[in-house]
Amino acid sequence: MSRVVVMDLRRHNTVLVGHERYFIFAADGRPLLVRDWCPHRGGPLSLSRQTADRRRLICPWHGTKVGTAAVKRTSVPMVRSGDEAVVLLADLETDAPVTVINKRILANLPPEAESTETPACLPDREPAGAHE
Repeated sequence: MSRVVVMDLRRHNTVLVGHERYFIFAADGRPLLVRDWCPHRGGPLSLSRQTADRRRLICPWHGTKVGTAAVKRTSVPMVRSGDEAVVLLADLETDAPVTVINKRILANLPPEAESTETPACLPDREPAGAHE
């Protein structure tokens, strides 16, 4: 059974249907609704980070790299009119509850620059033997 979901893209970026999760992935400036699921072990791709070349997402669970082209190809059918999106979710349980929410999508943030600096949450440490 298919379900139709209407989203206000200014206020919502995540759809929960029963145990299924979807999120808006900003692919090349175009919003696409994709499954929040890594093909390796089911980790949340919405919490992944993009590689520096923006061609892959790095799953937060095991570091698996998933190509953004593959993520785009598997996006859910969606029709946009302004900030409203109508989404067709196929093959779902008919009685599954539908929730549309807004959460922080790390996959849409710019790639983190490679850094050798100590993260702010860790104290600076002198190398072993520095006081000898």
